[in-house]
Amino acid sequence: RALGEQYEQISNGKVKLSLLDPIRSPDATEKKITEYGSVFKSTYKRSIFTHDLIVVDARTKEEQAAAAGKAGNNAHIRFIESDSMVQYSTDDRNNARKPTGYLGEDSITTALLKAIEGNPRKLYYIADKSAVAQGGEGSTWANFEGVMQSRNLMPERINIAGLTAIPEDASAVAIIGPAYDFTAEELKVLEDYWNRPRSSLLVTVSAAETPARFRAFLRNLGVTPRHDRVVGSKGGEISTVVVGQFAKGMNFTKDFWDQTVVFEGSTCSLEVRDQNAEDLNTRKIVPYALIETDKDGYWGETDFGQGNPEFDPQRDNKPPLRLAAAVIRGAATDDKLAGEISRMVVISNTDFLDPARFSSIHRDFLASSVDWMIGREQLIGQGPRSFGTYKLPLLDSQVSFINRVNLMFLPAFALLAGAIVWSSRRA
Repeated sequence: RALGEQYEQISNGKVKLSLLDPIRSPDATEKKITEYGSVFKSTYKRSIFTHDLIVVDARTKEEQAAAAGKAGNNAHIRFIESDSMVQYSTDDRNNARKPTGYLGEDSITTALLKAIEGNPRKLYYIADKSAVAQGGEGSTWANFEGVMQSRNLMPERINIAGLTAIPEDASAVAIIGPAYDFTAEELKVLEDYWNRPRSSLLVTVSAAETPARFRAFLRNLGVTPRHDRVVGSKGGEISTVVVGQFAKGMNFTKDFWDQTVVFEGSTCSLEVRDQNAEDLNTRKIVPYALIETDKDGYWGETDFGQGNPEFDPQRDNKPPLRLAAAVIRGAATDDKLAGEISRMVVISNTDFLDPARFSSIHRDFLASSVDWMIGREQLIGQGPRSFGTYKLPLLDSQVSFINRVNLMFLPAFALLAGAIVWSSRRA
């Protein structure tokens, strides 16, 4: 309730909150069952109000009047059940499921976005060029799919082989961890999509060699994945865990400026031609660096896996190294044409999408990148932090000491204080 009131207050009345207690207000409940019951049942295949529920209705008055008394689904109505607002985990000791966090703001924001926009936009994922296979819960694909769905984007796996064009309803195209190269015909399809008045490309690569034709496609747009592996040396030990810092420049990463992000797994560096690139400027293509390493401590090792890595200034790539970049094609500074531009984000690590390595800042950066690419600048930035419960591990001796304090010393102290007060009053 308090969270709903905050939405109402901050939106200046654009979000209106009403509360319903089915027990205290049976007549009002019957009206809501008539209004939303069939829509809920068509979605969840059961009756409404069997659980605590939030209904988000973004229909216009005309749409509400037209839908009165009619059954069926409606893309501008969304439901949030109480269980979906709670994060659960399973206790390893007794295999019991218990709540460990609260995701209310994230759930409500996602439902509002979906209700306002209606049917989700399409994101086409080039599956036949990627090494990321479709998987179930806990997989890299499921994690990526979940983030996209939270932005009201429906990922659809397609094979570019045999396509003559990317579908016209594409809001974005994702190429995640390309392992197989494009043919000349397939690359022509990708180039035609990029050259549309408005297009969006999300690309992640890794330290494994980027396929030659696709690498040339990116190089032509000012961002080249290098043939190296970003490593660091601290305390005499070589580490492939890379700490990057968000660079200032792009507004969609403004909330992250000067913050750090950790990339585990396989990371390569990017050559970003953001300076002295007249050939790009004449084609109205502007690349920007988004994340880069410190000037010291990291380098791009070109002979990784062949003995103990050591920085060779003649062969290896010197810091600072770029780890993510953005590309804009078109007249972005012209207000009349600002919506008719192509946008791309390239990230030099694919392993961060693994749920075991996926942090909150990864999620916020990925979500902000997608929102920026498809023109939702008002939603970019850091997402809500979830409230969690945390255990304080104690040794058996510490638990025993705490028990003695609670059961013996505190009662004894209270008894002694009472005795002193009683004695002073008698005196």
